[in-house]
Amino acid sequence: MSRVRTESGVVEGIESDGLHLFRNIPFAAPPFGRHRFRPPVPPAPWAGVRDATRPGPGAPQPPGQGLFGSVYAPPGTGEDCLTLEVCTPDPGAANLPVMVHIHGGAYVYGAGSAAGYRGNNFARHGIVHVGINYRLGIDGFLYLGEGTDNLGLRDQTAALEWVRRNIAAFGGDPGQVTIFGQSGGAVSVLNHLAMPASRGLFTRAIAQSGNPAATVEPVEAMRIMRQVARRLRVPATVEGMRDVPIGRTVAATEAALARFGRGLAVGDRRVLLLSPFRTVHGAESLPVPAGRLAGTGAAEVPLLTGTVRNEAVDLVTMIASTAWLAPLIRRGLRSAIGVDRTLRDAYRAGPRRITDASALVEAAWSDWGFRIPTLRFAAARSAPTWVYEFHWQSPTRPPMLGASHGLDLCFVRDDVELVATAGEEGRELLGTQQPRGLAETMHKAWVRFATTGDPGWPRYATPDRATMVFDTSSRVVPDAAGMERRGWDKRKL
Repeated sequence: MSRVRTESGVVEGIESDGLHLFRNIPFAAPPFGRHRFRPPVPPAPWAGVRDATRPGPGAPQPPGQGLFGSVYAPPGTGEDCLTLEVCTPDPGAANLPVMVHIHGGAYVYGAGSAAGYRGNNFARHGIVHVGINYRLGIDGFLYLGEGTDNLGLRDQTAALEWVRRNIAAFGGDPGQVTIFGQSGGAVSVLNHLAMPASRGLFTRAIAQSGNPAATVEPVEAMRIMRQVARRLRVPATVEGMRDVPIGRTVAATEAALARFGRGLAVGDRRVLLLSPFRTVHGAESLPVPAGRLAGTGAAEVPLLTGTVRNEAVDLVTMIASTAWLAPLIRRGLRSAIGVDRTLRDAYRAGPRRITDASALVEAAWSDWGFRIPTLRFAAARSAPTWVYEFHWQSPTRPPMLGASHGLDLCFVRDDVELVATAGEEGRELLGTQQPRGLAETMHKAWVRFATTGDPGWPRYATPDRATMVFDTSSRVVPDAAGMERRGWDKRKL
């Protein structure tokens, strides 16, 4: 057993294989009861020694986690969910680099305490790894007016503040903190670049499969808020929502997702980003979104960012599996994305030579929602920025299924065996012989960036716009998007 004194009390964790793991450490009070729909407040101190050997609960959320559910699902959910866990090579060390992970899940699902987000391999390379939980769905991202905006993001900032004050006790350097996340976690990372309250709390950032434009104005957030309140039959106010049982708000979160998704059939562009729960810009916590600050000199934090090649392939495949619905939604998608002759010609002439209609919709959706906004953001930034694309796919899958959203998660952690043995889906996605060399290469790049501020390839800067392509023969190429990117030029995403 290992013991560390934090500002709130002593925690006792597990020592195993030379690493020290401390779990379920509160960084804020439970965000329910009188604290519900309010910004996070400090946790109550405790006397004696707190057991930090068991995982903390994730925020209340609907069942079903999608990709690798058994690996990235929370170990349980509960009200006392504003906790974090720390994996360190040595609590007695000093000034070790720190990586703070923000989990994804469309601001609806997931937990930093999930098995797939363990920090063992980062700790083995001399890094103090921190995984955090935050409020999700209605409780974390329903806008109820000023002071209630972006509560889930405010939770993340509170966790970063805790890291600043406490991480030295675990061997970490509070002045060398890298935040990183994938999907909704990546969007969070990009938002923290622009959040005034988060400035100075981290020194580097990594955003995997994010979108710097995935925010909404208060008027759109209020539209969702009114829909939810009508369904729950309560006033659209903090007072009206506070006493709604958590089970009902979780069910309403799931219903809001379903209602939102139906917009695909009518070409509603808002639905392309999949979740009605978004960060609100033009509000107290986020006055200006990250995309508008890219070239202003603000948020001068080194950034590593990129995407997988086929972000939307699982969604398109799922749509295609419903024969009667597929044509309707495919038409809606083409309308929402804006697929016209210019785009079709760009994809035919691009590196993938895409002519199939379903493959074109998938590529265009992936690019609209992830790759093109990422490349534009990287090109506009004045701070040091590096870009990658993840291209590897299992040889046991049909070629059209490609490198799907979330496939890179276990490569970043050099943990492919964990997913490959998680069940039939894991075996299908990773094959029977996992590319261990690629996992080691990608993991080392993340470690190097967190340690030195340079992942090991040229920055994304004109005229070369160097991109690292991760596959079994990982290589740096200029302007990996090629003709496909140019097909999107001058289009508003």
